[in-house]
Amino acid sequence: MNLKILTIINNDYESFDHSSLEVFSFLEQLSNNSDVTILAFGGPKEIISRLPGNNIFYNDLKNNEHNYNDIAETINLFIREENPDFLLFQKDDYGNFIAPMLAFRNKFPYIPDVKKVVSQTNDEIKLIRPIHGESAEAVYNIHKKSTIVIKIRKNSFEEIDLKREIRSINNISLSKSNKTNYNIVETNKMTPEGLQLGDADIVVSGGRGMGSKENFDKITNLAGLFNGAVGASKAAVESGWIPPGNLVGLTGKSISPQLYLTFGISGASQHLAGCLNSQNIISVNTDESAPIFKYAKFGVVADCNDFLEELIEELKKIK
Repeated sequence: MNLKILTIINNDYESFDHSSLEVFSFLEQLSNNSDVTILAFGGPKEIISRLPGNNIFYNDLKNNEHNYNDIAETINLFIREENPDFLLFQKDDYGNFIAPMLAFRNKFPYIPDVKKVVSQTNDEIKLIRPIHGESAEAVYNIHKKSTIVIKIRKNSFEEIDLKREIRSINNISLSKSNKTNYNIVETNKMTPEGLQLGDADIVVSGGRGMGSKENFDKITNLAGLFNGAVGASKAAVESGWIPPGNLVGLTGKSISPQLYLTFGISGASQHLAGCLNSQNIISVNTDESAPIFKYAKFGVVADCNDFLEELIEELKKIK
Protein backbone atom coordinates (compact mmCIF):
# COMPACT_ATOMS: atom_id res chain seq x y z
CA MET A 1 0.00 0.00 0.00
CA ASN A 2 1.67 3.20 -1.21
CA LEU A 3 0.70 6.02 1.16
CA LYS A 4 1.15 9.73 0.57
CA ILE A 5 2.40 11.36 3.75
CA LEU A 6 3.06 15.02 4.56
CA THR A 7 5.33 15.35 7.61
CA ILE A 8 5.69 18.68 9.45
CA ILE A 9 8.99 19.30 11.28
CA ASN A 10 9.40 22.35 13.53
CA ASN A 11 12.33 23.86 15.40
CA ASP A 12 11.84 26.75 17.80
CA TYR A 13 15.53 27.58 17.96
CA GLU A 14 18.48 27.43 15.59
CA SER A 15 19.38 24.01 17.01
CA PHE A 16 17.68 20.85 15.76
CA ASP A 17 15.04 19.12 17.90
CA HIS A 18 16.09 15.48 17.64
CA SER A 19 12.78 14.30 19.10
CA SER A 20 11.29 15.04 15.66
CA LEU A 21 13.17 11.97 14.41
CA GLU A 22 10.61 9.85 16.29
CA VAL A 23 8.10 10.78 13.58
CA PHE A 24 10.02 8.67 11.09
CA SER A 25 9.95 5.60 13.34
CA PHE A 26 6.19 6.05 13.46
CA LEU A 27 6.21 6.22 9.66
CA GLU A 28 7.76 2.75 9.56
CA GLN A 29 4.74 1.45 11.49
CA LEU A 30 2.40 3.11 9.02
CA SER A 31 3.90 1.63 5.87
CA ASN A 32 7.09 0.32 4.31
CA ASN A 33 6.09 1.86 1.02
CA SER A 34 5.34 5.56 1.47
CA ASP A 35 5.80 8.72 -0.55
CA VAL A 36 6.99 11.13 2.15
CA THR A 37 7.06 14.90 1.70
CA ILE A 38 8.75 16.86 4.50
CA LEU A 39 7.77 20.44 5.23
CA ALA A 40 10.33 21.85 7.69
CA PHE A 41 10.13 25.17 9.55
CA GLY A 42 13.33 26.37 11.21
CA GLY A 43 16.44 24.48 12.25
CA PRO A 44 19.92 24.11 10.69
CA LYS A 45 19.54 23.63 6.96
CA GLU A 46 22.33 21.05 6.74
CA ILE A 47 20.58 18.77 9.25
CA ILE A 48 17.18 19.25 7.61
CA SER A 49 18.72 18.11 4.33
CA ARG A 50 19.56 14.73 5.92
CA LEU A 51 15.97 13.88 6.86
CA PRO A 52 14.60 10.71 5.20
CA GLY A 53 11.95 11.98 2.79
CA ASN A 54 11.28 11.89 -0.93
CA ASN A 55 11.06 15.70 -1.09
CA ILE A 56 12.07 18.31 1.48
CA PHE A 57 10.70 21.86 1.62
CA TYR A 58 12.16 24.40 4.04
CA ASN A 59 11.55 27.83 5.55
CA ASP A 60 14.12 29.11 8.08
CA LEU A 61 11.59 31.22 10.09
CA LYS A 62 14.22 33.92 10.60
CA ASN A 63 11.47 36.51 10.60
CA ASN A 64 10.33 36.01 14.19
CA GLU A 65 7.15 38.02 13.68
CA HIS A 66 5.47 35.32 11.61
CA ASN A 67 1.88 34.45 12.39
CA TYR A 68 0.81 30.90 13.22
CA ASN A 69 -1.91 31.40 10.63
CA ASP A 70 0.78 31.97 7.97
CA ILE A 71 2.39 28.63 8.84
CA ALA A 72 -1.02 26.94 8.78
CA GLU A 73 -1.83 28.50 5.40
CA THR A 74 1.52 27.34 3.99
CA ILE A 75 0.76 23.79 5.13
CA ASN A 76 -2.75 24.10 3.68
CA LEU A 77 -1.33 24.82 0.22
CA PHE A 78 0.67 21.59 0.41
CA ILE A 79 -2.41 19.68 1.54
CA ARG A 80 -4.38 20.91 -1.47
CA GLU A 81 -1.56 20.02 -3.85
CA GLU A 82 -0.45 16.72 -2.30
CA ASN A 83 -3.81 15.45 -1.00
CA PRO A 84 -1.94 13.28 1.52
CA ASP A 85 -3.35 10.23 3.26
CA PHE A 86 -1.76 11.37 6.51
CA LEU A 87 -0.60 14.71 7.89
CA LEU A 88 1.94 14.05 10.68
CA PHE A 89 3.07 16.38 13.48
CA GLN A 90 5.51 15.96 16.33
CA LYS A 91 4.35 16.93 19.83
CA ASP A 92 5.62 20.48 20.38
CA ASP A 93 4.21 24.00 20.68
CA TYR A 94 3.70 24.28 16.90
CA GLY A 95 2.08 20.87 16.62
CA ASN A 96 -0.16 21.44 19.65
CA PHE A 97 -1.51 24.63 18.08
CA ILE A 98 -1.48 24.04 14.32
CA ALA A 99 -2.49 20.37 14.04
CA PRO A 100 -5.99 20.79 15.57
CA MET A 101 -6.39 24.12 13.73
CA LEU A 102 -5.84 22.49 10.34
CA ALA A 103 -8.01 19.50 11.22
CA PHE A 104 -10.89 21.77 12.25
CA ARG A 105 -10.65 24.06 9.22
CA ASN A 106 -10.50 21.16 6.77
CA LYS A 107 -12.90 18.87 8.67
CA PHE A 108 -10.22 16.17 8.89
CA PRO A 109 -10.16 13.53 11.66
CA TYR A 110 -7.53 14.41 14.27
CA ILE A 111 -5.84 12.02 16.73
CA PRO A 112 -3.25 13.49 19.15
CA ASP A 113 -0.63 11.68 21.25
CA VAL A 114 -0.59 8.52 19.14
CA LYS A 115 1.84 5.93 20.49
CA LYS A 116 1.22 2.87 18.30
CA VAL A 117 -0.35 1.61 15.09
CA VAL A 118 -2.48 -1.46 15.82
CA SER A 119 -3.53 -2.40 12.30
CA GLN A 120 -4.30 -0.91 8.91
CA THR A 121 -6.31 -1.81 5.81
CA ASN A 122 -7.17 0.08 2.63
CA ASP A 123 -10.28 1.47 4.34
CA GLU A 124 -9.34 2.10 7.97
CA ILE A 125 -6.56 2.38 10.53
CA LYS A 126 -6.48 1.56 14.25
CA LEU A 127 -4.28 3.67 16.54
CA ILE A 128 -3.53 3.69 20.27
CA ARG A 129 -3.26 6.79 22.44
CA PRO A 130 -3.22 7.23 26.25
CA ILE A 131 -6.27 8.73 27.97
CA HIS A 132 -7.29 9.80 31.49
CA GLY A 133 -3.84 11.11 32.37
CA GLU A 134 -2.03 7.96 31.22
CA SER A 135 -4.15 5.71 33.45
CA ALA A 136 -5.66 3.95 30.43
CA GLU A 137 -5.20 3.50 26.69
CA ALA A 138 -7.81 3.81 23.96
CA VAL A 139 -7.92 2.24 20.50
CA TYR A 140 -9.25 4.56 17.79
CA ASN A 141 -10.67 3.17 14.56
CA ILE A 142 -10.53 5.82 11.79
CA HIS A 143 -12.03 5.41 8.34
CA LYS A 144 -9.84 6.70 5.51
CA LYS A 145 -12.35 9.03 3.91
CA SER A 146 -10.01 12.04 3.94
CA THR A 147 -6.59 13.15 5.17
CA ILE A 148 -6.01 11.99 8.75
CA VAL A 149 -4.14 14.42 11.02
CA ILE A 150 -1.92 12.67 13.58
CA LYS A 151 0.24 14.14 16.33
CA ILE A 152 2.58 11.50 17.71
CA ARG A 153 3.30 11.16 21.39
CA LYS A 154 6.80 12.24 22.37
CA ASN A 155 9.15 9.58 23.77
CA SER A 156 6.98 6.78 22.37
CA PHE A 157 9.19 5.93 19.40
CA GLU A 158 12.91 5.50 18.71
CA GLU A 159 14.76 8.37 17.07
CA ILE A 160 15.94 7.22 13.64
CA ASP A 161 19.45 8.07 12.41
CA LEU A 162 19.88 10.97 10.03
CA LYS A 163 21.01 10.09 6.53
CA ARG A 164 24.71 10.65 5.87
CA GLU A 165 24.37 12.39 2.54
CA ILE A 166 23.29 16.04 2.28
CA ARG A 167 20.34 16.24 -0.09
CA SER A 168 18.80 19.09 -2.02
CA ILE A 169 16.18 21.25 -0.32
CA ASN A 170 13.41 23.34 -1.85
CA ASN A 171 13.34 26.73 -0.13
CA ILE A 172 9.85 28.19 0.30
CA SER A 173 8.31 31.41 1.61
CA LEU A 174 5.48 31.56 4.09
CA SER A 175 2.07 32.14 2.53
CA LYS A 176 0.23 35.11 3.99
CA SER A 177 -3.05 34.12 5.54
CA ASN A 178 -6.19 36.24 5.23
CA LYS A 179 -7.10 35.25 8.77
CA THR A 180 -6.87 38.35 10.94
CA ASN A 181 -8.15 37.07 14.28
CA TYR A 182 -4.83 38.00 15.87
CA ASN A 183 -1.41 39.46 15.08
CA ILE A 184 1.94 38.91 16.75
CA VAL A 185 3.19 42.32 17.85
CA GLU A 186 6.49 41.27 19.42
CA THR A 187 8.48 38.06 19.84
CA ASN A 188 11.11 37.57 22.55
CA LYS A 189 13.17 34.46 21.85
CA MET A 190 14.37 32.72 25.01
CA THR A 191 17.36 30.44 24.63
CA PRO A 192 17.09 27.53 27.09
CA GLU A 193 19.86 27.27 29.67
CA GLY A 194 21.49 24.19 31.09
CA LEU A 195 20.62 20.55 30.50
CA GLN A 196 17.19 20.21 28.92
CA LEU A 197 14.47 17.91 30.25
CA GLY A 198 14.31 15.81 27.10
CA ASP A 199 18.07 15.18 27.13
CA ALA A 200 18.55 14.29 30.80
CA ASP A 201 19.04 10.82 32.26
CA ILE A 202 18.11 12.22 35.69
CA VAL A 203 15.38 14.80 36.34
CA VAL A 204 14.66 16.40 39.73
CA SER A 205 11.26 18.08 40.09
CA GLY A 206 9.62 20.16 42.79
CA GLY A 207 6.00 20.98 43.47
CA ARG A 208 3.72 22.97 45.70
CA GLY A 209 5.09 21.19 48.76
CA MET A 210 8.41 23.04 48.41
CA GLY A 211 6.64 26.05 49.87
CA SER A 212 8.65 28.94 48.38
CA LYS A 213 11.04 30.00 45.64
CA GLU A 214 13.92 29.94 48.13
CA ASN A 215 13.12 26.34 49.00
CA PHE A 216 12.78 25.46 45.32
CA ASP A 217 16.41 26.48 44.83
CA LYS A 218 17.25 23.20 46.62
CA ILE A 219 15.78 21.36 43.63
CA THR A 220 18.22 23.17 41.35
CA ASN A 221 21.11 22.40 43.70
CA LEU A 222 20.26 18.70 43.83
CA ALA A 223 19.86 18.49 40.05
CA GLY A 224 23.33 20.04 39.70
CA LEU A 225 24.86 17.43 41.99
CA PHE A 226 23.28 14.68 39.87
CA ASN A 227 24.21 16.38 36.57
CA GLY A 228 20.48 16.30 35.90
CA ALA A 229 17.74 18.62 34.68
CA VAL A 230 15.26 20.62 36.73
CA GLY A 231 11.54 19.92 36.40
CA ALA A 232 8.46 21.27 38.10
CA SER A 233 4.76 20.73 38.65
CA LYS A 234 2.16 23.19 37.38
CA ALA A 235 1.71 24.59 40.88
CA ALA A 236 5.42 25.47 41.14
CA VAL A 237 5.39 27.15 37.73
CA GLU A 238 2.22 29.13 38.47
CA SER A 239 3.77 30.27 41.76
CA GLY A 240 6.64 31.82 39.77
CA TRP A 241 9.33 29.62 41.33
CA ILE A 242 10.54 28.24 37.99
CA PRO A 243 10.04 29.21 34.29
CA PRO A 244 7.27 27.49 32.28
CA GLY A 245 9.87 25.69 30.15
CA ASN A 246 10.58 23.42 33.13
CA LEU A 247 7.00 22.21 33.45
CA VAL A 248 6.53 18.44 33.36
CA GLY A 249 3.02 17.35 32.50
CA LEU A 250 0.18 17.29 30.04
CA THR A 251 0.62 20.97 29.14
CA GLY A 252 4.39 20.87 29.55
CA LYS A 253 7.16 18.41 28.72
CA SER A 254 6.82 14.63 28.45
CA ILE A 255 9.98 13.02 29.80
CA SER A 256 11.47 9.53 29.99
CA PRO A 257 14.64 9.72 32.14
CA GLN A 258 16.31 6.76 33.79
CA LEU A 259 15.62 8.36 37.17
CA TYR A 260 12.90 10.85 38.12
CA LEU A 261 12.97 12.34 41.62
CA THR A 262 10.01 14.38 42.87
CA PHE A 263 9.72 16.51 45.99
CA GLY A 264 6.42 17.95 47.20
CA ILE A 265 4.51 16.71 44.13
CA SER A 266 1.25 14.91 44.88
CA GLY A 267 0.89 13.34 41.44
CA ALA A 268 -2.13 14.92 39.77
CA SER A 269 -3.11 13.29 36.46
CA GLN A 270 -1.83 16.36 34.58
CA HIS A 271 1.68 15.82 35.96
CA LEU A 272 1.62 12.04 35.68
CA ALA A 273 0.82 12.36 31.97
CA GLY A 274 4.29 13.83 31.46
CA CYS A 275 6.43 11.56 33.65
CA LEU A 276 5.07 8.00 33.60
CA ASN A 277 7.57 6.98 30.91
CA SER A 278 10.35 7.45 33.49
CA GLN A 279 12.19 4.19 34.13
CA ASN A 280 12.37 4.78 37.89
CA ILE A 281 10.41 7.25 40.03
CA ILE A 282 11.41 8.20 43.57
CA SER A 283 9.00 10.49 45.41
CA VAL A 284 9.10 12.39 48.69
CA ASN A 285 5.85 13.75 50.12
CA THR A 286 4.32 14.28 53.55
CA ASP A 287 1.02 12.75 52.42
CA GLU A 288 1.28 8.96 52.42
CA SER A 289 -1.86 8.76 50.26
CA ALA A 290 -0.42 10.99 47.50
CA PRO A 291 -1.29 9.46 44.09
CA ILE A 292 2.32 9.60 42.88
CA PHE A 293 3.28 6.86 45.38
CA LYS A 294 1.24 4.38 43.31
CA TYR A 295 3.72 4.84 40.45
CA ALA A 296 6.93 5.37 42.43
CA LYS A 297 9.50 2.58 42.73
CA PHE A 298 10.48 4.09 46.07
CA GLY A 299 8.41 6.47 48.18
CA VAL A 300 9.47 8.46 51.22
CA VAL A 301 6.90 9.96 53.60
CA ALA A 302 8.76 12.98 54.96
CA ASP A 303 9.05 16.75 54.81
CA CYS A 304 10.59 17.33 51.37
CA ASN A 305 12.66 20.34 52.47
CA ASP A 306 14.24 18.54 55.42
CA PHE A 307 14.88 15.45 53.29
CA LEU A 308 16.43 17.55 50.51
CA GLU A 309 18.80 19.34 52.86
CA GLU A 310 20.07 16.05 54.30
CA LEU A 311 20.39 14.47 50.86
CA ILE A 312 22.33 17.43 49.48
CA GLU A 313 24.71 17.37 52.46
CA GLU A 314 25.35 13.64 52.05
CA LEU A 315 25.99 13.99 48.32
CA LYS A 316 28.44 16.83 48.89
CA LYS A 317 30.47 14.55 51.16
CA ILE A 318 31.03 12.00 48.41
CA LYS A 319 31.58 14.46 45.54
